[in-house]
Amino acid sequence: MKAINLGNEKLPKHWAIAKLPEFTNLTMGQSPASETYNLDGNGLPFFQGKAEFGSVYPTINKYCSEPNKIAEAGAILLSVRAPVGPTNLAQSRCCIGRGLAAIHPIGGVDSKFILLLFRSIELNLSGEGTGSTFKAITKAFVHNLTFAIPPLPEQYRIVAKIEELFSELDNGIVALKTAREQLKVYRQATLKHAFEGKLTAQWREKNATVPWRLEKLGNLLVLLTSGSRGWAQYYSDCGDTFIRAQNLKHDRLDLDEKAFVALPTKAEGRRTQVQVGDVLVTITGANVTKTGRVSADVGTAYVSQHVALCRPTEDIDSEFLYWFLVSEAAGRKQLSKFAYGAGKPGLNLDNIRSVEISLPSLEEQYEIVNKLRELLSIEENVSSIIETELRRVELIRQSVLKKAFSGQLVSQDPNDEPASELLDRMSAEKQKGEQMVRTSAHFLDSYLRETT
Repeated sequence: MKAINLGNEKLPKHWAIAKLPEFTNLTMGQSPASETYNLDGNGLPFFQGKAEFGSVYPTINKYCSEPNKIAEAGAILLSVRAPVGPTNLAQSRCCIGRGLAAIHPIGGVDSKFILLLFRSIELNLSGEGTGSTFKAITKAFVHNLTFAIPPLPEQYRIVAKIEELFSELDNGIVALKTAREQLKVYRQATLKHAFEGKLTAQWREKNATVPWRLEKLGNLLVLLTSGSRGWAQYYSDCGDTFIRAQNLKHDRLDLDEKAFVALPTKAEGRRTQVQVGDVLVTITGANVTKTGRVSADVGTAYVSQHVALCRPTEDIDSEFLYWFLVSEAAGRKQLSKFAYGAGKPGLNLDNIRSVEISLPSLEEQYEIVNKLRELLSIEENVSSIIETELRRVELIRQSVLKKAFSGQLVSQDPNDEPASELLDRMSAEKQKGEQMVRTSAHFLDSYLRETT
C-alpha cells in the first residue's frame, strides 16, 4: 500500500499510512429532483460541481428545498465528475449534486489540512477519471486513496506554514497581474497615439507629407467576404486549414488548434481562401470584433462563416489596418458600437465597410507600423516575462505542497503523539459509534415489534 502523496520518499518518523476512511467520512453527492431547485433561499445552498467553485469557497447560485445528500460546514467538496480533482470548502451546511463528494474530517483533523492534502494530488486525480461521456471517479476509488498522515500537531504546523508561504505567493501573483493589466493600458495608449498621429509628429516635421484623409474602410478593400454556411459536410481529419473564430480570440491568428476541410474543386467557398496580408475579423459569437492578420504563408486555408476576410488595396498597409482594428480608441471602438448596438452581438459586412479611418500617406503608415513594432515589442517581452513568472509561482506552489505532505516543510517534534495512535483512537471511536447505531436500531426494531 503506497501513499499517493509520498512518492519515493521515506516515511517520516511518527507518520502513518492510512486510507481516506480512516480519518474522514465520505458522502457522495446525488442530484435532487429538479423541482426542488430555487433561487429564493428556500432550503440549503446547492452545489453541483466545479462550476461553482471559487479559490477556497463555492459561490451560491441556487438552493434546494429537499436535499438528498448533505455536506456539513467545513467539509471538503471534491469534484468527482469532469473535471476530476478540484476542491473547495463548504462554508455552511449544503446540498451536493452527483458531481461532488463531501469529505468530513474526524478526530480533530483540520479541514484545511485535508483541503491542501487533496490539492497536492489534484493533477494525479485529474488523470484517473473513467467514462466515455464524462470522466468521473467512483466512491470505491476515493475510499481506496491512501495517504501518509502526520501527527495532529504537525498537521496544524503544516497548514500554518503553507498559509504563510501561499500568502507571499499570492501577493506576488497580485503584483504580476497588476503589471499585466498596466501593460494592456500601455498597449492601448500606444495604439491610440499611433492613430492620432502623435507617434509620427516629429517624423512629419522632418518629412514632406500629405494631410491625413478620412476614408470609409470599404473603399480601401479589394475584397471583403465571409465564409459560407454548410461547411460541416467538408470537415475532415486532414486537408486544408479552416480558420474559425477561436483562432482569433487573442487578437492574432493562432493556428495551434486547427480544424481541417476537404473542399471539392468547384466549391463556391473557394472565394474565402486567405493569402498573406489579409486581415481577419470575427463577426459573430463571444469573440466578435477580435482580429488577426495573415502575416506569413499558412498554406491553403479558408475562413468560416463567423470570420470576415478583408483584403486591403495598395492605398493601405495591411499591418497598419490590423493595428487600427485592434485599437480600442479607433477601429475596435467603431466595430463594438455596431456589434453591441442592439440584439445579439454580431457584425455584418456593411458594418465593416462603414468603419471610418483617418488615413495618412503610405510612407507615414510604414513609419507608424515601425514605431508600433518597436514599442509593442517591449510590451510583448515584458508580458512574456510576467507569464513566465506566473507559471513559476504555480510550480513553487506545487513544490511547497509536495514538501509539506512528504514531511519536508516543517520540523518533526518527537513529543507529538504518533499518527498511528491518532488513527487507532479514531478507529475505536468509529467502531463505538457504529455499535451505538446498531444497538439503537435493535431497540427500535424490538419496540416496533412489541407495539404492533
